[in-house]
Amino acid sequence: MRWMFALLVMLALPLAAQGESLPDGGVTAPEVAAALKHAGYPADILADRAGDPLIRSSTGKVLFNVNFYQCGPRLRCASIQFTAPNRRRGVAPATIAAWNRDRRFGRAFQDRSGVSWVSMDVEASHGMTTEALEANIGRWITVLNAFEIFVAG
Repeated sequence: MRWMFALLVMLALPLAAQGESLPDGGVTAPEVAAALKHAGYPADILADRAGDPLIRSSTGKVLFNVNFYQCGPRLRCASIQFTAPNRRRGVAPATIAAWNRDRRFGRAFQDRSGVSWVSMDVEASHGMTTEALEANIGRWITVLNAFEIFVAG
């Protein structure tokens, strides 16, 4: 009997490892907030000036936002963008250019007031699993931490 239970557990593992499929058409703020919280980050759901969802979160050291784009009537959004300003002032444009040249994930830029930002886009319109969403959050945190170190160095 134990061997049968062990067999059932082993057969179920690949299914659990794939994560739960989210509906086509993108992700919702509650789904992204749940993934952030599952990864150990806070997630406050707000709305931006246009009424689209916005999540404010933090690594504990760095504040960041999750912006939602191409949202349908049920606020299922085709893409999201993680963004974070850098606390250091006066980052040289050459440093921003070097980041963008040498990194595959995470784009850096400066706004009109000279604040340096890093962002990362995630396309979700053609399907997403909870595992893929959590992997993208992990990638974002890696990008964010690497950017903080890069501009400090």
